[in-house]
Amino acid sequence: MSWSYDSAGIHRMMLLDRVRGEAFRAAIERTVKPGDVVLDFGAGSGILSLFAARAGAARVYAVEKTAAAQLAREIVERNGFGGRVTVVQADMETAWLPERADVIVSEWLGTIGVDENLLAPLLVARDRWLRPGGRMIPGRVTVWMAPVEHPPTAAQRAFYRQRPYGFDFRPVFETWPHEAAWPDHPLEADCLIADPVPMFDINAYRFDAAQATLPFRASLRFQARRNGHVDALALWFCAELADGVELTNAPGAPPTHWKQYALPLERGGRVSAGAQIMVEYACIPAYPGYCDQSWSVRVGAEQWQHQDTRKGWAG
Repeated sequence: MSWSYDSAGIHRMMLLDRVRGEAFRAAIERTVKPGDVVLDFGAGSGILSLFAARAGAARVYAVEKTAAAQLAREIVERNGFGGRVTVVQADMETAWLPERADVIVSEWLGTIGVDENLLAPLLVARDRWLRPGGRMIPGRVTVWMAPVEHPPTAAQRAFYRQRPYGFDFRPVFETWPHEAAWPDHPLEADCLIADPVPMFDINAYRFDAAQATLPFRASLRFQARRNGHVDALALWFCAELADGVELTNAPGAPPTHWKQYALPLERGGRVSAGAQIMVEYACIPAYPGYCDQSWSVRVGAEQWQHQDTRKGWAG
């Protein structure tokens, strides 16, 4: 699924996410020093630019390529920061700024950080516009996975296998195992069948911009820590915004608008403590704002099962 950042609705949703907002506010207040020059990449409504100006930044360049730039201009003026915050409507990879920045702040995160294809342009901005010794918010993002027991996924799988209402509805459900889902309710920590394993570790100061345009791939091994059923794979991120300031959408953490991904398993299965669960995963850039995902899973001695969002419902 891709989002339109031209619409006010998505910016309302993000502003209403107080976990997100308070984490970035705290990180900016700890990072931005009086007199700093700040670059806000993907400024959206301008909230991070306002935080930076209020923290003492001398000048803030709020770069936003969509029509939301006009919304940001109005909000900046309404809040009395028009003299210090300049909204630039441009693509970050081609935007020109009159000076380099002491701090780059950007909320480039998708549900698993990298799945909105915003990391690569962020790193181009870093290489062009961040002063030597400059600071970045967030500085590090780690993407995690764990197999989970998820009754709603199990119930959906059982529903179509049982010939609902006495009919065969397989054409409606045959693409379901290939569709990445956001659970209706946030996942809780007790749904994890195995300890989480990091998939990707992204240091914003050192990660290569060219590498960020390529698929992110991981080969993972889990060991079930209890008896239960493996119904899906849960994916989330943990972002280090500043020293002592962390933002995450992990199961059991305070809910955010990101929720988590739950990648269904076509053949859910019972596992015993100690069983091995193997996963091959890829996050594949498709177009701006969206990545395809593929996941292959082997539970214990069972056959591998292969799933791919490119085989999912495209209507």
